[in-house]
Amino acid sequence: MLELYAPGSEADWLRSFRFALEIRPRFCETDALGHVSNTVYTEYWEAARLRYFESLGEADDAPKRILAFNHMAVEITTRMMRPCFYDEPLLVHARIASLGRSSATFEHALTPAGSAEIRAVARIAVVCSADDERATPWTPGQRAKLAAFEGRPL
Repeated sequence: MLELYAPGSEADWLRSFRFALEIRPRFCETDALGHVSNTVYTEYWEAARLRYFESLGEADDAPKRILAFNHMAVEITTRMMRPCFYDEPLLVHARIASLGRSSATFEHALTPAGSAEIRAVARIAVVCSADDERATPWTPGQRAKLAAFEGRPL
């Protein structure tokens, strides 16, 4: 089972996120019981990851690359803990937990806006690829920009 924080430390873990995207589930994203469908959560994680990268902007040493769009999710693990519902204001939190040579591991949390109640969590491994055939290493500028945003070494 996916556990991204020690029991009882949920609030501390949530405070470690420096980025969140507001969403409101659409009716078409719900199932017959009115819950957000399990198939939709990965869309929320991806939207948050793209906005996370877009909010940082590109590093100076990578002028031809668009940081947000050169990454492919290669492993996604999601744990749903409580249901979400149509038109409910939610926050999709995103942070980089670790940075590899050409990969990153993201952690996500889904909470109601204004609440620390965690509805779902995810860990996603992404790989940077400029040409779909081989992994592309992070540039020193990208590494520095990501570490500065996260406020810790990566």
